[in-house]
Amino acid sequence: MRREFSRKLRAEIVLRATNRDGFVCCEECGLVLGKKPYEVDHTTPEALVMDKTKPLTADDGKLLGKDCCHTPKTVDDIRRIRKADRQRDRHTGAIVKTARPLPGSKASGWRHRMNGTWERR
Repeated sequence: MRREFSRKLRAEIVLRATNRDGFVCCEECGLVLGKKPYEVDHTTPEALVMDKTKPLTADDGKLLGKDCCHTPKTVDDIRRIRKADRQRDRHTGAIVKTARPLPGSKASGWRHRMNGTWERR
């Protein structure tokens, strides 16, 4: 289950990202967003967090500009999550590597004759 930031936490993160002139800035690149769209995003992807019983805090999130930093971070997060899924599946035995047998081996079911022809075993 994905944990979401409460309104209070979102407001705290937005307040932290507001500069002294009152403008909201991206916490990753420092771009002044003004009226541009922004997202409050998890610092560590939620799928990679081990302890999901711990309540969320303002340190678990950061404000990102939607176009400048959030989209590339999401792409990278998805890549990291899928890699972790593959590693977990390989470790638990959910994925078994299947390789084709070498041509001419007993497992292939074919025999390569000295004259260059192939025949079934």
